[in-house]
Amino acid sequence: MLLLPFDADLLLNVIEQVFEMERENFFGSGKNKRIITAKEVFILIGKESGATITERSGIVGLDQSNAGRRFDAARQKCKTDPGSKAHGRKFRSSTNRESHYRMSDAMKC
Repeated sequence: MLLLPFDADLLLNVIEQVFEMERENFFGSGKNKRIITAKEVFILIGKESGATITERSGIVGLDQSNAGRRFDAARQKCKTDPGSKAHGRKFRSSTNRESHYRMSDAMKC
């Protein structure tokens, strides 16, 4: 399987569609549940797509330690939160066949 370089812009476009939010809100310091979940999904999918912790934390505006905790929180939500399962389905339907991300694997909630 050919793994292409991490494409943050493509992933951010999908995040915008799935969470119905502008990218600017995602980068901000907002603390509402939707923004936090969007950041967690970005961190989770970014890792599964080959992005380093430095890349992921820099893009979402968190330090590396917090980005690591958000990754752990996202994985846990996939196991326990029914809302995460709905986001996973929506995420998979928003991605197309040409996407090189293993989003469906990361979002198997």
